[in-house]
Amino acid sequence: MKGNKSTHSRRKLKSGLLVMVVIFIVMLGWSIGKNLNSWELRSLQPASAESVSVKNKLTAAAMQELPSATEPLASASPKVDSSLSAALTVTPSPQASGGVKISKASTTNSAMTAVKKAEKMVYITFDDGPSENTFNVLEILRQEDVKATFFVLGNQAKSHPELIDSIWEQGHAIGNHTYNHNYHDLYSGFTEFWSQIKQTEQIVQGITGVRPQLIRAPGGTYDHFDHTYFNLLKQAGYRVMDWTVDSGDSKRKGVPASEILKESTMDMKSSQVILLLHDGGGHQESVKALPDIIARYKAAGYGFGLLDDTVEPVQFRVSSKASNLGRSKPSEAWIASNITPNAELFSPGKPLVLEVGKLETKLKPGEYSVRNGQYEVPLRAVIERLGGKVTWDANSRSGEIDWNGKEIIADVENKQLILNLPDNVQQTINARVEMIGGSIWVSLRDLLEIAGQPPINISVTELERRVKTF
Repeated sequence: MKGNKSTHSRRKLKSGLLVMVVIFIVMLGWSIGKNLNSWELRSLQPASAESVSVKNKLTAAAMQELPSATEPLASASPKVDSSLSAALTVTPSPQASGGVKISKASTTNSAMTAVKKAEKMVYITFDDGPSENTFNVLEILRQEDVKATFFVLGNQAKSHPELIDSIWEQGHAIGNHTYNHNYHDLYSGFTEFWSQIKQTEQIVQGITGVRPQLIRAPGGTYDHFDHTYFNLLKQAGYRVMDWTVDSGDSKRKGVPASEILKESTMDMKSSQVILLLHDGGGHQESVKALPDIIARYKAAGYGFGLLDDTVEPVQFRVSSKASNLGRSKPSEAWIASNITPNAELFSPGKPLVLEVGKLETKLKPGEYSVRNGQYEVPLRAVIERLGGKVTWDANSRSGEIDWNGKEIIADVENKQLILNLPDNVQQTINARVEMIGGSIWVSLRDLLEIAGQPPINISVTELERRVKTF
């Protein structure tokens, strides 16, 4: 009995010692962790210039200042994934002086910062084309999945309609850069500038079916435009666009690609960059620099946009030199007959909505036309948006349509639509089929009827035009 009590006492003593050891280890670990967390928090504080100098004078110039504890972790370590670090912000915990916590408010602010960074946009623009360089520019843009805006010259567009068509077909924007780029003519008076704008506009519209509303003045507006130029073009419905970054590729002949790259990427902090490049003759070095320019902007977090009516025009101020040239303003009669009616060409129109079976698509104003009370539409755009396919047969000058199980031929030469039926039977109707530049345009009614889906309802409201079929 006595031996059992002794054994029991020893067991209680061992248990007590074990508990004390565990408590000691836990307290020691908590103390170490507290000190470690405190050190980690202190290490996030900015290092003063004096402490850097004392610790290592040789590397002070190369060191980057560490962020404070309230800045995103991405600033402290370039290896941290930016999408993760942008959503995490560390702030000192009020509960424990040595700890850190993730702040919900900070996370929201940081996420908003990430959105702002993603909203940085660069608008790549090319002047003076199209030329032999434009084909290579388009190929680079296609490979990089980037869109751009081309300010074209009328005489060049007239000589290279196939390149204008390629620019348009690939989804890029086209602006008006006058007809011949001749400074003496263009800036002798507004009516000469106007004449060249309208001449180029007609050429581009003949190729694409759409009037370019964007205008860029050769050499830019500074020292060239007075208030008359700006005011009358605005009244006429045009949007004048200068630039924010000049690549310098036209400041002299033969500017090397390395210099063009450097000048093009000098400002990588602005939320919006409108970059001036050239694709005219003699600008092979600009083409050579383009892939690296795109790569730099992508790495800096920029998106790539098209200049359209959602982008506020960037315009240089009117210089004293331009104001003092003493150019006469056009007469009120000239303005009334030219400027005032021109604005109606760009007034907001109504979209054309096509409701074909279970599918619906919309053509914006400018993507269709109305002639003698009938809608005319670009064949490829309509068919592809409605799930079909169009291929071009150069030998027969025909568009071959595969749509809803039907094979239809749009014969441009004979102005016919032909439906291929079983047993080599064909159904043919005479129709409006014509080439506008490199695109086939057809009568919408003729197209729907040959496809066996004639319109059953055509309506026009204040908001839209609508064609509904079976």
